[in-house]
Amino acid sequence: MKLKVPTPAGDIVIDGLRMDAVVARRAAKLIAQNIAGKRVSFAGIATPKATPFFERCWRACRTIPVGETRTYRWLANAAGSPLAIRAAGQAMRRNPLPMIVPCHRVVAANGLGGFSGSSKVGGKELKLKAWLLQREGWIEGVQPVGKTKRILAANVAKNCDATSKSRRISADRKR
Repeated sequence: MKLKVPTPAGDIVIDGLRMDAVVARRAAKLIAQNIAGKRVSFAGIATPKATPFFERCWRACRTIPVGETRTYRWLANAAGSPLAIRAAGQAMRRNPLPMIVPCHRVVAANGLGGFSGSSKVGGKELKLKAWLLQREGWIEGVQPVGKTKRILAANVAKNCDATSKSRRISADRKR
C-alpha cells in the first residue's frame, strides 16, 4: 500500500509496503499535520528494516537540521562508506518515509540532485523537493547563511565549505 499526502507542489508518497501499516498511516498523518503548519515530532517513527548501509544513510539523514542541506558525499561519509556516493543516492531514492527521513535535504554537488527516483529538470519530483526545501527556509537561487549573509545556491553546491563559520553549509568538501 502506498499512501499519498497532498502538498501544494505534489504528493508525498509513503511506501507502506516496506513497513507495518499502522506505522505508515501514523507517518502519513504526522506529515499531513506538518504540511498543514502544525509542529510535530517525527522522533517516534522508526525507519523500516533495510540493508545495513541504507539504515546508516537514513539515520545520518535524520540528523540534518531543518533549513540545512548536505551532499551525497557527506551522506556517504556519515554512513561510514566515503566512496559509496552513488549508493547513498540510492538509499535516498528508496527512502520509504520522505520528510521523516528528510531526503530532500540531501543535494548533489552541482545542484538539487534527484528526488523520488527522478532528476528530470522541471519534473514534478524536483518541484516537490524545491518546495520542501523552500518551506524550511531555502530560497530558490539563494541559500540563507546566518542572519545577514546570502550565498548563491549554485556556489553552495560547488563549494560546500564556502563559509566555514556557517552551520547552514556542510563542510564535507575540503580543498
